[in-house]
This record gives sequence, C-alpha cells and structure tokens, in this order.
Amino acid sequence: MNKKRAAVFAITFVFNLLSLSALDFVFKLEPTVLLPNVIDPKWSVAPGVTVQGDFDFLNFLTVGVEGGYAYEQAKATEDGINTVFGGLNVGFYYYPISRLYLGAGGSFGIHNITTQIPVAGSENSTTKKVFNGLYYRGFGEVGFRVNPSLSVNLAGGWASFGSGTALGNAFLSGPFAAISLRMNGHFGANAKSSAIDVRITQDADVFPVYSTVYGYEPFGTIYIKNDEGAELRNVHVSFRAGKYSSSAKLCGSVDKINRHARMEFPLLADFSDEILGFTEDGKISGEIIVEYEFLGKKMSVTEPVIVSVCNRNAFIWGDSASLAAFISPDATEIATFAKEVAGITRNNIYTGMNANLQYAIGIIEGLRLIGMGYSEDYVTPYSSYHFTYDMDSIQYPLQTLQCLSGDYDELGILVCSCLQNINVPTGYIPYDDDFIVLVKLNIAANQALNNFASTDGLVIDYDTDEVYLALSMKALDKGFTASYKAGSETVAKIFSSEDAYYDFVDTTDAWTEYKPVAFSTNSSVTTPKQDALVKNIKSAIQDYISSDIEEVIKRARNSGDSNKLGVALVRAGRYSEAKREFQKAADKGSISAMNNVANILMIEKNYSAAAAQYKAILQKDPSNAAAKKGLENANSKIE
Repeated sequence: MNKKRAAVFAITFVFNLLSLSALDFVFKLEPTVLLPNVIDPKWSVAPGVTVQGDFDFLNFLTVGVEGGYAYEQAKATEDGINTVFGGLNVGFYYYPISRLYLGAGGSFGIHNITTQIPVAGSENSTTKKVFNGLYYRGFGEVGFRVNPSLSVNLAGGWASFGSGTALGNAFLSGPFAAISLRMNGHFGANAKSSAIDVRITQDADVFPVYSTVYGYEPFGTIYIKNDEGAELRNVHVSFRAGKYSSSAKLCGSVDKINRHARMEFPLLADFSDEILGFTEDGKISGEIIVEYEFLGKKMSVTEPVIVSVCNRNAFIWGDSASLAAFISPDATEIATFAKEVAGITRNNIYTGMNANLQYAIGIIEGLRLIGMGYSEDYVTPYSSYHFTYDMDSIQYPLQTLQCLSGDYDELGILVCSCLQNINVPTGYIPYDDDFIVLVKLNIAANQALNNFASTDGLVIDYDTDEVYLALSMKALDKGFTASYKAGSETVAKIFSSEDAYYDFVDTTDAWTEYKPVAFSTNSSVTTPKQDALVKNIKSAIQDYISSDIEEVIKRARNSGDSNKLGVALVRAGRYSEAKREFQKAADKGSISAMNNVANILMIEKNYSAAAAQYKAILQKDPSNAAAKKGLENANSKIE
C-alpha cells in the first residue's frame, strides 16, 4: 500500500511540474556500426541503431534512457547474433559557436543476446541460445546545428557488451561510429515556440533634474528572458523614449543568454531637454531594443514600455550634493545676465583686490538692482522641507530670474549658477532657516588674513587648502555687505557649536555625480543699469575695505614690513601710499618690492617709468620672470 501511494505521489508530482514550467527534452536517432573486428579478427562489422530520449538541464547536461539493436555475424559461422540493449545515459554538450555542436557522454544498462548454436551430434540442427549481461558505451560527437531544433552529428566511441553481470567480461566489444540526428524541444504550460520576454521595473519615478545623471546611474532594471529555441549571442540592450531621449542609450551587453535564462540590465537613458517640459507628474512611452545574433543571423526585438516621470521641479532632500543638478550656468538666460554683470564689474575692478570677491559683489548687487528678493514657498517651504524626505518643489535658476523671487535655496541656486558661468567656483551650505552660498577665492589658507580682518567668518577647507567667502541668501535683498556679514556670522556660529550639523558641498565636486541641467526657454531677462551697478559695486567694495582691509593694513603697519603694507594698501586702492611703502623696501634691495613699484607705475599708466623699473630689476636679476613679462607689457603700451 505504501509503495502504491509513493508511486501515485511521484506521478502526480511529475505532472504538476510539467504543468508549471517548460521542460527541455532531446531525442536522438543514431544509425550505428560496431567494429569488434578491430579487437578480434573473428568478428565482422555489426550494424545497428540506437535511440535516446533525454531531459535537458542547464543548457549543457542531458540525462535519460536509451535503447538499441545490433546485428553481428562471426566470420566462422553463418549464425547471426542479435543484440538488444537498453539503459541509462548521461551527456554533456556545448555550442562554441552558433552552428557548431560538441558533445560527449556515456551509458550503461543490460543487454539480451540471441543466437543459434549447433546441436551436439547433429550437423544441420541448431538450437536457440539466449543470455543476458551488462553493457556500457562512451562516446563523443561533433556536428552542425541546422536550426534550433535539429543537429546532424558524427559520433564515435567505444561499446562493450559483457557475457555476465561483470562489465569487464566482454563478449562483444570494440569501437563504434554513428550518424546522429539530434532533435530537441520543450513542453509544459510556459513553453513558447519562439520568444524573447522583455520587462522593466522602476526603482522610482524619473526626476527631470537628474536627466543627465540617468546616463550612468540606473533608474530601474531591464529583465530579458530567452524563450527562443537556442541561445542568443552578442546581445545589446538599449533604451530610447522618442523625443524625450537624444539617442538610444546602451544599457548593457553580454556575449550569450542561454535558453530559458533570464538576465538583468540597468535601465539607463540619454534624456533630451524635452523632458524638462514636464510641468506635471506623468508618463512617457519608451522602447527597449534588444539586438542579438541567433544562429549567426543578426536580429532585434523592440518592446514598448511605460516610464513614470515626475514634474521638472520635483526634488527630494537627502543628499545635499544632488541639489547641484539645479545649478545650471549654461542656460542661455543665466549666461546673458552673468556676463553682462561680469563685464561691468571687470571694467571697474580694483587691482590687487581678490577678483572672485569682486565678481561676487557684482552678481549680488546686480540681482538686488533688478528687484530679486525672498518669497516664502508656502507649499514646500525650504526651512522645513530640507530636513525631510518629502517631495519638494524647487525652481530652476531661470524661473527664479524670471519671477525675481524665490525661497532661500532657490536664490542660492541662482547665485551659484551666475558665478559658475563666469568661472567663479562656488559651494553651499543648507542650514536651518538660511542657505549659505560659498565663493571660492582661489587663495591658500595662509593668505586669508592678508585679505580679511578675521578667518572666523570664512570656510577653510584645509584638505584642499581652499578658502571660501560665505554669503547669506536670507539677506540677499539687502545687498552684498549685509549678505556677507550675515553669512560670516552664520558660518562662525556653525563652527563654534559642537552640536551644529551642516552639509558643506563644493559645486564642482558635486557635478561629478549630479550633472547640471541647463533649463532654458531662450527668453529675455532683465539686467541692471550700468551706472547704478557701478555705484553699488563701489559702495560694497568700500564697505569691504572698511570692515576688512583697514584691519589688514593696520596689522601690516604694526609688523614694520613695508612690502607687506604696500600690498595691503594696493588692496584698498591706495596706490600712491602703496608705491611709497614699496619704494622703502625697494631701496633696501627687495626685488619683490621693485616689481611692485613697477606694477603700480603700470596702473598709473606711467609706462616709460615702469619699463625703466623693470630694466633695473633685470640688471640685478636677469632671470626674473615677472620683470620680463612686465617689461614686455610696458613696451607694448609705449609702442
């Protein structure tokens, strides 16, 4: 009873398995010739046939049963020997190229030999003789795959039919050769005649602001399942989304996908600027393109997919560096405004004063003059949302420039975009109820006190030896001086508190992961009037001189170093006083001071005197590069 139940369970399990999945099988028909005469001359060639039925596992292993027949007639007798055999077999196979089949394997089982032998004492009488034994076969084969279901192979190996229950007692053995017709197929509920299944999953909706990031950071996964009758080779998987993509983006390539195997590829995209037109959350139609070789023939499959996309202003805080994607210096309107302001600033620049600081003054005052100011976002306010993982909405710099208002982070994004456009590196610190824009001054940490009264309000990165000026967006509409003062106070507060948490982000570093998106509509923008901007710039510079440079001058004067004092006076624009201090040091033989005297003469447009000074330097130091360049410049002005 137990055996009966076990058999019923086994049969039920097999049928359930077949109903749930497709199983591969192999049928082989082999006309065969056994060559025992190679071993023993008394035997002749034995023709026969072998039939195999196997299950195919893992695309390289077959396991099943076989049966066959062989006829042998010894040379010394007219009596034939009929051999019927059957057993189990196992095989291994491989397709090194699409059409070339290689295989090897073996089998063992039992055989039945029937023959006629003479009856003792009678010349013409024979009697039937039957005996059983064990047999084994080992073989190798090579062939041509005609199509996914049929291969024609040449096989060869060794077969041995024993005279008893011991495999070693051979009655009939020798090499054999065969022509093998190998046919394969599959059955079950999921069996398909020919198909490639393509599906995708999205990890999250696409954020347009990261459109350039998705070229190397996947936003989902592509699943490719091969239900064709043979392996796919040289597979290339791409994604495109019509007008929303600039090109079909290659998501991955593999040499081979076996039958019924599933492979995963990252879902990447080369999105175009069209995706920035999404003002509401929505979906776009895309296509997965699978290009491959099937039995040497190039083929492709295109599967339509749907991709969910957020609106263009969507953003989720978490990694503050990702905000850098909104900083878009290449937007046409941002470039127009920034270059206009930079040109006016450059024409009124103070020689010797930090240039990046002066360009920051120009941008802040330029924005102030066109009416740029803070407006709270009542739906997703910066002051609370940048501490959460809720969906925020952030304006692009163009939108802020057109609206002439924005939340603190949006004002900061605009300022950073303008400065980066004119090659002034920036950074930022999102902090509590303020957003601090950092202006990289391109000076070393040991030069900070030569430009500022104190380093307390500066951000100094000692790892990179970089110094940043801090500007508060909370005070942007009050002008540069107020923004600089508030920014310095906030930075000093951050660094003096052990409990203060902040993210320091260098914009250029952040762009290595979060590429900027240039959102532009090619629209006109308001720029400040030149006279008003020049006036505001000069006023802000005087404030900076009063708050910082005067203290630097005082320290230099107390040090007794005339050359150092002259440099400080140059930063304050007091060139006549600076020239007197440089001359004092020059009279003592300072080559550096002599160069500084010549430089001031150039500022005063006294080119002949400057040239004479440079020549005097070169008489003392013929290899002085600064003097050589200065003399060349002075002579060009004289000519």
